[in-house]
Amino acid sequence: MQLLDVLLYVLIGVQLFISCWQLMQLSSSLHWMRQRQLTSAHKAGVQRAAALCRGRGGTLSGGQVIPRIFPLPLFASVEGKLRVDIRRQPLTPEDTRMNTVHILIPVYNEAAVIKACVEYFDKLARYPNVLIHYVTTEKEGADSATVAALKQMPEQYKFSHLHYPETHGFKAHQLNWAIKHILATYKSADHQATYFGIYDVDSRPEVEVIKTILYGKDPIYQQPSIYLENYRRIDTLQKAGALLQTKWELCGNIRVLREYDHCLQYKQSISTLPYCTGHGLFIRADTLEQGGLFDPVTLSEDLEFGYRSAFRNIPITLLKEVDYTQYAPTFPATIRQTSRWFSGEMGLYRYYRNEKQRNNKGELKNRLFGLLVLKRYYTTLKWAFGAPLIYLAFLVLIIRYPLTILLAFLSVFFYVYLPFRMICNFSSWAKHIGDRKNFFALLLSGCIRPLLNSCGPFHYFLTTPINKIRRKPGTFVRTPKN
Repeated sequence: MQLLDVLLYVLIGVQLFISCWQLMQLSSSLHWMRQRQLTSAHKAGVQRAAALCRGRGGTLSGGQVIPRIFPLPLFASVEGKLRVDIRRQPLTPEDTRMNTVHILIPVYNEAAVIKACVEYFDKLARYPNVLIHYVTTEKEGADSATVAALKQMPEQYKFSHLHYPETHGFKAHQLNWAIKHILATYKSADHQATYFGIYDVDSRPEVEVIKTILYGKDPIYQQPSIYLENYRRIDTLQKAGALLQTKWELCGNIRVLREYDHCLQYKQSISTLPYCTGHGLFIRADTLEQGGLFDPVTLSEDLEFGYRSAFRNIPITLLKEVDYTQYAPTFPATIRQTSRWFSGEMGLYRYYRNEKQRNNKGELKNRLFGLLVLKRYYTTLKWAFGAPLIYLAFLVLIIRYPLTILLAFLSVFFYVYLPFRMICNFSSWAKHIGDRKNFFALLLSGCIRPLLNSCGPFHYFLTTPINKIRRKPGTFVRTPKN
């Protein structure tokens, strides 16, 4: 056996170890979500029981008096027709004031799907102190199909329409302009009790999230993203991509945010850099004032905002309610979308350098943050080159040593089969997954999908130097919705 063969076997061994480790993280995240959901259901049951007992005199069976820690329900009237019951979490004092929540949904060429979005987010608009804002852009035009579709929506839907007046800019420009406009409009608002929530037009968040935000105190909240909203409407190859993306969210982002939160709570040095996702993201107004708005230079303003928050040790609270969002409906759309995501990751050193220059206390001059940046770059480059190297190693070794195919089957079992089974069998997502027919075809697609996921980073490597030679800035390409 040659030295090259040994190195290739070591590479495969590392890949198997990482697959098993990811499987453990996936199981841990699913268990955490299941426990949080059970806890939430238990709290709701306790509240209902407390309300029932109050109606009977405020005692439990046996004469036990219920303490006055369970608040009376609040009711909000919407146009005199709809009454919504908002119950605070147990142990929330009765005099706790509700926050004001402005939900921003930037839209661009979304005429075909804007109606479904408005209908869904109207569920959130029914809550008191919740305002939904759709932010169109002059790039599409003041008389665009998207604007016309919003104007044609029935009056029963409660939302406001804001129009970004410039023809240049991307999502960050729309958001920054809308935030400034709203803060200027509500000058007397308490910025420590005002939150800005950000969603995309294809987001379908669990409605319970708004109860947490209405009584929240933390500077930043982030919902986990589950890429299964359009699972039934995409082909098998894209379904495999949606499951792998959801797997990465569960074993990657959730783990990182939980670890980051643990370090801050126990005043330990952070061991990882979390990033934010630009949907299911809630930011307190004073945090934006002190830390700055979204970076309009990068195409991945959410990544930059998350890393900037980590450099400043700003807490990012992971929510138990998830945001169901769409996966790119076609493979070419996936390439363009992941290329943009990859560009945001590759800009990490620029974010770090800018923050280091801004920081006068020297907190970023120690080696820790530099090592964390290198650690994150390792993960980013593994995204680009990991799958091609693993596939090449298997190909070479199977040709030379046919029994290596057993290791290939073992790799598929740990990296694709078991994660797909765990995600598809999670009861909370059954309505999105549907029946699990043709699982074998899904498994085959899952075997080649990791290699195809490297196309986005390679698209970035190809287009970036070309754009620099042509002196063209990077451009945002809208991901189609279905």
